[in-house]
Amino acid sequence: MGRAILCLGAMLFLGVGLGMGLHKGASVSWTLGLLGTVAFVLVLMARWQVRLVAEPLGQLLREARPMAIGDLPGAWSALEQENLDLKERANREDQLLRSIMTRLEEGVLLFGPGGSLETYNPAAQRLLGLGAPLAPGMGAGLVFQDPESPVAIQRAYLGVPSEWRLTRAVRTLRVRAIPFAPLGAVAGVLLTLDDVTRQEALETTRQKFISNVSHELKTPATAIRIAAENLQEERLPESAQASAQSILRSVDRLALLLGDLSELSRIESGALRLEPVRLDLDAFLVSVESDYRTRHGASGVALEIRKEAPESMVLVADPLRLSQILENLVSNAVKFSPPGGTVTLRVEVSPRGQLWEVADLGPGIPEAEQGRIFERFYRAQGAKSKPGTGLGLAIVKHLCRLMGGEVTVDSRPGEGARFRVMLPLLQDQPPAGAPSR
Repeated sequence: MGRAILCLGAMLFLGVGLGMGLHKGASVSWTLGLLGTVAFVLVLMARWQVRLVAEPLGQLLREARPMAIGDLPGAWSALEQENLDLKERANREDQLLRSIMTRLEEGVLLFGPGGSLETYNPAAQRLLGLGAPLAPGMGAGLVFQDPESPVAIQRAYLGVPSEWRLTRAVRTLRVRAIPFAPLGAVAGVLLTLDDVTRQEALETTRQKFISNVSHELKTPATAIRIAAENLQEERLPESAQASAQSILRSVDRLALLLGDLSELSRIESGALRLEPVRLDLDAFLVSVESDYRTRHGASGVALEIRKEAPESMVLVADPLRLSQILENLVSNAVKFSPPGGTVTLRVEVSPRGQLWEVADLGPGIPEAEQGRIFERFYRAQGAKSKPGTGLGLAIVKHLCRLMGGEVTVDSRPGEGARFRVMLPLLQDQPPAGAPSR
């Protein structure tokens, strides 16, 4: 537009100046020439403006760019058709989403940025109970009517996923709260509800069975041990003595397995209760080092302890269960370390929590097996030649969750393994007391 105005001004200036100079005033021919010049410049201006509009339209529709005013109606019609197609596609996707939500067996609820319920599916209403109808705009307290759910949902708004159990009538529901962040920032919380009543009943039956079996087997195992020890005191042939020694080793392994089964059953059933006390970190690390020398001093593997925490740091933790976690991890590290190697135990305390890290220089764990090593009785291929019950890491995982934390593993074949235990840093410190047994 600026170029067109400048051109028009120049033409008018030259036309008026030359015309007035040659004809000593206006004439018919001069006037007609001036009007023709003005018309020509106006046509150029119109073409430039059409091009400014037509080129983006052509790029948007991926067609040849209209270069004249006559092409604009076709471009506008194509743009309207594209808009209609987009609306129709959006409607189809919306109908498909509603159909999927309606047919899902799992309940789905979405809480918006303000903390109120925005949408839900029929399964959510059925699982939560028809006696308390859901409605958009309800808060988490009205939807779930229990003290734990609103707190967990609030954590999800802060970006921390949560999972918990909810009892409604005769149902047991597993609820997951997932931060909903389609554009990067958390804009809501998506909740899923699963009916796990049958699974919970089967799990309870399994736990009771394992607990009863492990308890009942301890008595005959003790009797076998006593009988084998009595046989060793007799003057038996060398072959009989070797058999008695083999019986004792088998009984020791059975006792270890029964102990681990009983411990895991107590943790999973909720019968195990933590007894947190004020724990001096320096003194606790000294006791860990002393226990290591007693149990693994003859292994030829050294223990290196690194502390990254303020001096005279006092934690709030159950010392017995924390020691149990570290002993399982350290024992595994020693088991897979080469002779003369070093196991590193590092503890870092920061406002984010407690980080306990156990690293070894062993053969490492293949990536395909890392997701299963915390399962009961699962043993990696490289561990089957080593003694063990396959329950140690399962106990570590459940103890960490009981303490409000998590355990992870980082390993590459040939480069050792690094286990990290992240526990919360408790602020409410109870009075000092005796360690739990």
